[in-house]
Amino acid sequence: MDKLSSKIRMEFLGFFKNNGCTVVPSDSLIPTGDKTLLFTSAGMVQFKQHFLGQSKDSFTRVSSCQKCFRTSDINQIGTTARHLTFFEMLGNFSFGDYFKKETAAWAWEFLTKNMSLPKDKLYITIYKDDDEVAGIWKSIAPANKIIRMDEKTNFWNMGATGPCGPCSEILIDWGQETGCGSPTCGPDCSCDRYLEIWNLVFTQFDRQSDGLLKNLPRKNIDTGMGLERLVAAVNGRKNVFDTDLFIPVMENAAEILKIENEGRNTSKLRMIADHSRAVTFLISDGILPSNEGRGYVLRRILRRALRQGKFYGYNKPFINKLVSDVFKTMEDAYPELSSKLNNIQSIVKTEEEKFLETLEAGSAILSSIINSYKSKGMNIISGKDVFKLYDTYGFPHDLAKEVASENGLEIDEDGFKSEQKNAQEKSRAAWCGSGERDITFYSILHKKTGDTVFTGYDNYANESRVLALTKDGREANELKTGDNGEIILSHSSFYAQSGGQSADKGKIANNSFESIVEDIFKPAGNLFVHKVKVLKGLVKINETVSTIIDVEHRKQIARHHTAVHLLHKALRETFGEHITQAGSLIARDYFRFDFTHFSAVKKDDLIKIEKKVNSIIRLNSEVRIETMAITKARNAGATALFGEKYGNEVRTVSIKNESKDGNYSMELCSGTHVSRTGDIGIFKIISESSVAAGVRRIEAVAGIAAENYILDEEAVIIKTSEILNTSKEELANRAYKYTSDYKKLDNEFKSLKSSLISGEIDSYTKEVKKINGINFLSVITDKADVKALRNISDQLKEKLKSAVLLIVSKNEDRASFILSATADCVQKGINAGKFAKAFAASINGSGGGKPDFAQGGSKDLSNLSDAIKNAHKYILL
Repeated sequence: MDKLSSKIRMEFLGFFKNNGCTVVPSDSLIPTGDKTLLFTSAGMVQFKQHFLGQSKDSFTRVSSCQKCFRTSDINQIGTTARHLTFFEMLGNFSFGDYFKKETAAWAWEFLTKNMSLPKDKLYITIYKDDDEVAGIWKSIAPANKIIRMDEKTNFWNMGATGPCGPCSEILIDWGQETGCGSPTCGPDCSCDRYLEIWNLVFTQFDRQSDGLLKNLPRKNIDTGMGLERLVAAVNGRKNVFDTDLFIPVMENAAEILKIENEGRNTSKLRMIADHSRAVTFLISDGILPSNEGRGYVLRRILRRALRQGKFYGYNKPFINKLVSDVFKTMEDAYPELSSKLNNIQSIVKTEEEKFLETLEAGSAILSSIINSYKSKGMNIISGKDVFKLYDTYGFPHDLAKEVASENGLEIDEDGFKSEQKNAQEKSRAAWCGSGERDITFYSILHKKTGDTVFTGYDNYANESRVLALTKDGREANELKTGDNGEIILSHSSFYAQSGGQSADKGKIANNSFESIVEDIFKPAGNLFVHKVKVLKGLVKINETVSTIIDVEHRKQIARHHTAVHLLHKALRETFGEHITQAGSLIARDYFRFDFTHFSAVKKDDLIKIEKKVNSIIRLNSEVRIETMAITKARNAGATALFGEKYGNEVRTVSIKNESKDGNYSMELCSGTHVSRTGDIGIFKIISESSVAAGVRRIEAVAGIAAENYILDEEAVIIKTSEILNTSKEELANRAYKYTSDYKKLDNEFKSLKSSLISGEIDSYTKEVKKINGINFLSVITDKADVKALRNISDQLKEKLKSAVLLIVSKNEDRASFILSATADCVQKGINAGKFAKAFAASINGSGGGKPDFAQGGSKDLSNLSDAIKNAHKYILL
């Protein structure tokens, strides 16, 4: 009987716990506290500060099972026995504690004793010059299984300079029959015979700019072993997909796609299973489909998985149905998936539906491109055209290539790759320059200055020493009147933007210097960077200054931050535990709170939530701030905030439940808060809206901001009452009467306009064109609604008897259109729905419908005239 992945995962962590390692939970796939990486791609990512000696955590040896995501091998997913995008990395780490001897011994013991892997099938590769580790391995494993290899495979580098060191890899040999058949096939071969299970990295050197290797004062261990590979090896499976982590997902996919048994282990089915796992966990960790950054990567792999269904003739959403299978295989290790399941499924299904529409529209555009090239006698489609189809409409390159081939055309692959590379470089530049600070610059500065001590929880002002100054992105010796620059201090009472909370405002000054503080941020560790505008005087490094915050600004943000906690709790009470924070902005004038939920919040529910929050405010409940061990906080039910990094000691914000024992709310939070809920005053929801599929946003105000909002609303009501010459009490009735009268007059106007248009029908019929034997007519008119457009269409069909009609109405900021085809044209292959999709795409809009009638529109009027002139080319899609 196979050994389950859940048991192997637990045994690994238990083994290293027994060897003195602290077991640390998996970090999010969004690297916490690290803005330099898109995804968590290895177990060591969450320990970067520990490796650099910058962490305050007390542990020196740890173990973890880390969720990881990589796309570097995406083209090999499903075609090989080992490559994955989403995987779990088992690892043990040492920060100046144990080193090579213990690492090698424990790895061999765990694999051969705990996992019972046959010693004769295991190989160990080492760096060719690492005699130390060679001696260690020879005392543990058979000498003929130890192979020296070069720097390319067995020496780890962080970069051209910096920490580095040799590594050992442990591989399992699946036998000659699994390999490539080459007489030189060995552990360094890329075939599937030798499967790397575990990589042990010994970080012991610091590479200098001249290439010289200096010994590090503190040597570290970083190991990584793919759980999926280990499960396969333990159970004698030569393919990671033949394990309990994938089989349930693949079996359900095969049932949905109606794949016979003999075809159930195809590369496409494996790809679907891998990508479904990745999609589930990426969304679970707060990433949503979008056109940039992490969201774009998520969208690409979801669409890539969905596209595989088309090869089996399946053209409906199905990845969403596999999410529950992923959950069932992983619930032991990740129980938090349970509360998020419905939301993840909803997001995936919505995205699938959008993409299937995109494919249909893209197919129409591609057909027109192919027809255009054929009519010109050209047989190679430019890479630019194919990339535009891919980039603008999301139409897959390989599908475009296949369709082009079916039509006797080729694609300019080099041109496509060139366009793709240019787009990637632009995207990379946008990612790096989208407001993120220069991390390297501030990291170097941080090493010189050390941390800033934050005193602002207890003090609104304090004295401090100037540690460093910057101006125009460089270090400076001084800042003078009129300068915009940055000040780094030894101590600061200013709160730096963090956890969604905006930074404090105020002054930094002394007897001969004064500056306004415009922003404070933390680009590296606890380095507080104060962005200032110098009002007068001069400040230099090592001078003493005072930090003086704007107290009312701080208090109003504190009201909003505590209100956020109350809102979060009220939402969970109203809708359930699947509600999690997906982002927030806490400013002085208002705050917004993004949360995971699969539908719009009804007005009645918004009123209920608002009342709940205000009821806790009226109770004047105590807000308690405490520092405690993270394990104690989690056991007490504390909720962690989105995107924050926590150490062993955490700060908790608890709101006491005055009506019964315990807390109403408890969250891990470094922000500033009121002392009692009554200090908030009043809470008012301004709006509720959609941010993305599966994510809603509430904007609200509290305290003085709520008072101002209510007063402004009251002023609008009074002014409107005056304009309509009625009382506040009768305002709604009077407004209803006026809108009813307006609608009646508007309908009369439209009817009159329709009559005038009808008089122009005869002139329209003179513009009919013959396209492949079919009557086609396009008409453009001003400010007509869909009803009027239908009237024109009906009259033209009555006149022409046989025709395809495109009727467009142009308004100030929008174009609307309908497409209709008479029955005989539909019989000849005309499809108004496909026509509408293609035409809508040409004006950056949307549209669709049935073969005989369709409609659409766009807010982009820039290309409308040209699009109408060229619309006839879509007639035979």
